[in-house]
Amino acid sequence: MRVAFVIARVGVERNVVQRLSLALAEEMREQGWVVAVVPFTKKSMLTPPLALLRGCDCVLIANVGLQCAYYSLLKRLGFIKKPFIVIAFGSDIRETGNRLINLFNYISVPVVDLLIPVNPDLVEIAKERGYKNIVYVHNWSEGVA
Repeated sequence: MRVAFVIARVGVERNVVQRLSLALAEEMREQGWVVAVVPFTKKSMLTPPLALLRGCDCVLIANVGLQCAYYSLLKRLGFIKKPFIVIAFGSDIRETGNRLINLFNYISVPVVDLLIPVNPDLVEIAKERGYKNIVYVHNWSEGVA
């Protein structure tokens, strides 16, 4: 399977989500998947890698944030026709006063084909948000430092 894995700002300053995402990408490669890590940057917003995305079987997005909303809009406009799988780390789907997070979820909910929360408590939150196909994978990040 060929996967385009969209990760925000891959660089020297890596936060927890980036480290987990990169570790997951490496694990997927070790299991025989073809994984193209697609950094989400200001430059990629101007020139999205549509040819790369079309050459993959699915698009995996590292969280419900700006990158998910952006690629969801591209999918709604018909530029991307591949299934979307999104990993929810928590603060990206929790009900919050942050209007941006609420907007990102509003844009993303109808387009996300599969949501993978990293915590079982997030399953109910995701359902309340309107996500339909939710799969919790127990200990998917076990052993990631």
